[in-house]
Amino acid sequence: MNVVDVLEGRVVIRAMPAAIFPYLVEPHLLPLWSPTEARVTRIGRRKSGVGTKLRVEFVAHGLSPVEYEIIYQGATQLVSRFMGAMSGEDIWTLTPRGKQTEVYNQMVFHEPDFLTLVGWKAVGRTIAERDMRHKMPLLKRAVEEQWLPEANP
Repeated sequence: MNVVDVLEGRVVIRAMPAAIFPYLVEPHLLPLWSPTEARVTRIGRRKSGVGTKLRVEFVAHGLSPVEYEIIYQGATQLVSRFMGAMSGEDIWTLTPRGKQTEVYNQMVFHEPDFLTLVGWKAVGRTIAERDMRHKMPLLKRAVEEQWLPEANP
């Protein structure tokens, strides 16, 4: 498939990659820092690692759910494939720098059908860019404050 767009985000977090990874893969932690995700659930029996599948439902009405599948997970990188109206890869690279980690997120979008592409160019990209700008500082806050749903209602 052809790449139609790429969005990038970057933040430095006062934590090591092992403390950050759960916020990228655990269904109960993802909505804490990603403002457009209303509900995240696991699909299938796999609980972690390559092959784990997640279903993401969004806050905005009219957006269809998206399924993510982890296709690579190493000590400092996580790659997921997402499928829905738009498809592509969600790539997270965590680079330790002393007691901090530089977190880099790259979302690579594949070319969708014509109508979805028109919607992406009209409003979808603007919404996705805004989401990327907002979620990176929220991820930093969640990890640095060890913000867990049961600890902070």
